[in-house]
This record gives sequence, structure tokens and C-alpha cells, in this order.
Amino acid sequence: MKIILPPSIRLTLILAVTASTMLFTSSACGPATPGSGADTSATVAPTDMISSIFSPDDGKMTGAAPVFSGQTYSHGTFDLSQLTGKPVLINFWFPSCPPCAAELPDLQAAYEKYKDRVAFVAVQQTGIDSPDAGKQFFTQLGVTIPAFPDSNSKVQIAYRVLSYPTTVFLDKDHNIVRKWTGLITAENLEKHLQVIAKG
Repeated sequence: MKIILPPSIRLTLILAVTASTMLFTSSACGPATPGSGADTSATVAPTDMISSIFSPDDGKMTGAAPVFSGQTYSHGTFDLSQLTGKPVLINFWFPSCPPCAAELPDLQAAYEKYKDRVAFVAVQQTGIDSPDAGKQFFTQLGVTIPAFPDSNSKVQIAYRVLSYPTTVFLDKDHNIVRKWTGLITAENLEKHLQVIAKG
């Protein structure tokens, strides 16, 4: 399925990315403000949360992936612990982030190609955009990747996500193979998905 962005959204993205390029920040949005209020949608194993907080992030996060779960917009519960033996792609995003929106068509195409071999999940930061805004944004663009809101930033903290978008690739044993910060191209998506899909 090919995603066609409405002209108004395409223009907004072009202008936003162009302006960002001039400020040397075209490939990633800065950290969103953590969401507030009770979080009923996402959980992270406590030990994974603690080890992530106190481990230095050199941009090459490796090792066992923090275990998490969340209630997706339309695909039921996503639970990493239930996906043993299957590689996983985790994308951290939010609707108001231009690079996040710009890479969604390529992510959707990759999802349609690899969904039988690789589990996909999009984790929405809700510091700026509400969960409803995220759900509506995916619906508007025709994105069918399982997604859920990270209302209290538990998953973001566990994976040490400091800018958006960020894409994390897990092998079948759920070890982190690559943590990609910033907009990821179709070519790089394909490259890293081929690696984890081979097992």
C-alpha cells in the first residue's frame, strides 16, 4: 500500500524540514516533554527501567532490550515478552515531529513487506500530542503499524530516547542490534531489517 500525503501536510513537512536543515536539526526533533497524568497504556519491567536510566547512552545502546507492553490503538495488546523468537522494530515518534511524519510512508511499506517475519510497533510520545491525535494521524495517513501511547514516557526512558524519531532494531532473542536516531531512509530500513529478519 502506498501512502499519499495530502498536499497541505506535504507542504508543511517540506517547509518544516527545510527550516530545520538550516538549523542543523533536520534529521531529528528534540526531546518531547514527558506526558503527565496516570499511565494506563504502557508498562516496563522495573529492572529494565533502572538499568536503562543508570547506563550511559553513547548512541550505540546494545544488550538485552527492556521488556514493555502497551495497549495499541487497534491491534490489541503489544507485549514484547510474548514475541520470543521474533525480531522486532520499535519506532519512537509523535505527530508534531516533521521527520517522524516524513518517514512513516517508508515504515509502512517496510511493515507490509516484513510483518510476517518482524514485529513492528510505534511508540507515541504524548508530551505534545494526545493519544487521540496520534490515532487520528495514523488513520489519516493510512498507517496500519501497531501503535500505542507512552503516556508517562516509561518506554522512552527505558530505551534512552532523547530525540525523535528513533528506531530500534531487535534480533529474535530481543537483543538490541541497532538504535537509529533521526529520520531513517527506506534504504537503511531495508538494510537493518534484512539483518534482523535473517536471525
